[in-house]
Amino acid sequence: MNTLRDDLRELAAQAPGVDLADRAVRGARRRRATRLAAISAAVVCLIAAGSTVLFQQVFHEPPIVLAPPETKALPLPEKGVGPVEQMYQMPCKAGCERREWRLATRDGEVYAFDPGPGPMAATPDGRRIAYYSAKQHTILIRDLADGKTWKAPLKEPEEAFEAEYTLRLSHDGLRFVVSGWGGRRQPNLLVDVLRGTTTELERGWFPVSVADGDGPVVLIKPYDKTTKVWVLGHQPITVADFTYDFSLLSPDGHTLSRLTGSTDERPRRADSIATFDALRGGQETTVLISGVHEGLRPARMGAWLNEHQVTVLAVPQAPRDGLPSLVYAIDVRTGESREMFATREDGAVVLPGIVR
Repeated sequence: MNTLRDDLRELAAQAPGVDLADRAVRGARRRRATRLAAISAAVVCLIAAGSTVLFQQVFHEPPIVLAPPETKALPLPEKGVGPVEQMYQMPCKAGCERREWRLATRDGEVYAFDPGPGPMAATPDGRRIAYYSAKQHTILIRDLADGKTWKAPLKEPEEAFEAEYTLRLSHDGLRFVVSGWGGRRQPNLLVDVLRGTTTELERGWFPVSVADGDGPVVLIKPYDKTTKVWVLGHQPITVADFTYDFSLLSPDGHTLSRLTGSTDERPRRADSIATFDALRGGQETTVLISGVHEGLRPARMGAWLNEHQVTVLAVPQAPRDGLPSLVYAIDVRTGESREMFATREDGAVVLPGIVR
């Protein structure tokens, strides 16, 4: 299976643009023929259909929340830092060997941050970050407020992270799945930091959601026209669509949402949210998304803000529009959207809780 990085590099060669591939990915695998064709055409196509009704482009056109201008960033302090809003890479200046990272908090502070190579993530509440330490050859979890750091019970050489990796954190960050592919080493490991355990998972399954402690772990595996959803400890269920675009597991412990659109037209543009029971399967409840700014399309889902609202990242449809990507809170009962914030750069972006 090809990686999302491969897919979207090919897309970028055709029409340079701002997409989640450049912003929040470096994780999800994609089948090139199906996924790239859908994304490429969606950039230039203005027509899509809902699951059961014709999609009408009715936008509330809320004002886009532009990111504040970049100021000189101070080094990230050892402690006393507020929750993360986003982590992003700065544009590469001439001759630079590696692009610098910035950590922006919800209260507007911006810090310089150099996690080095390898996977990086933030917990859904933004209070803890996880990243690979080349010095210690493992993944570290760091509490931004008090500075406490935990070391994961695994050893990985730096060269292992030259391939694609995804790091999916639990809410407290002390349990996670790290998955790799595209290189000689392709681990799929469930790591419990507090217990000091590492469990090998079946290869080929992509991590979507990890709960604290003994809570549920959700993996997915797309096929040609269907996707298997597996909550560990239960039988996998089948979704009638090829997709990676799922939310984290709801606070109720069994509900998942996914982005969807017309299944009988290509290209498909995600215009709806389908909600279903990840344990029992059965019929999905689908609502049309409303209130997303014209020129943007829903692209990725993330953490739940409460039992009814889930975060969604929307990215520009047309690369040359100059619009920033926006994070929304969307009500899965009504489809109504509420703007939260804009991403700051066109490069790689890590957003707390967003599945990528």
